[in-house]
Amino acid sequence: MIKEAIIRQIEEAWADVSYPGDENIFTPDSYDDEDIVNYFHSTTWRGHEPVALREHSSAFTFFTPAAFHYWLPAFMIAAIENPDEADVILDYIPRSVSNQYARERWLLFTETQRNAAAAYLRFQIETFGDRVESEKALAILESSI
Repeated sequence: MIKEAIIRQIEEAWADVSYPGDENIFTPDSYDDEDIVNYFHSTTWRGHEPVALREHSSAFTFFTPAAFHYWLPAFMIAAIENPDEADVILDYIPRSVSNQYARERWLLFTETQRNAAAAYLRFQIETFGDRVESEKALAILESSI
């Protein structure tokens, strides 16, 4: 699948997702040393620069489930459009499917959104050769679709 088609699939899957609210960006009782709340505060998931997302990549650990659900498309699109600048994001996306937070977070995703995330993972595997973690994540997602 070509980049533009995957990006379009992601954009369509998240077209109607509501902003999680400023109070639902960051997990309580955590220290925001990357200024995640200020960066994502009042933004949409659209229009983020890959470098800025990479600088705030600890969000994969500290996002609430609602925030993760809302901003994941920004990270996937950044990784597709500019993988060199996205850098570590390519590692965080597949890990987000199987890490300790996965179950609670992925329950929020619709089948269409899980399909879009699976399409992204297939693209990552085909394009960047990231096999082990991405294939594991893809298998998990595909079993839930």
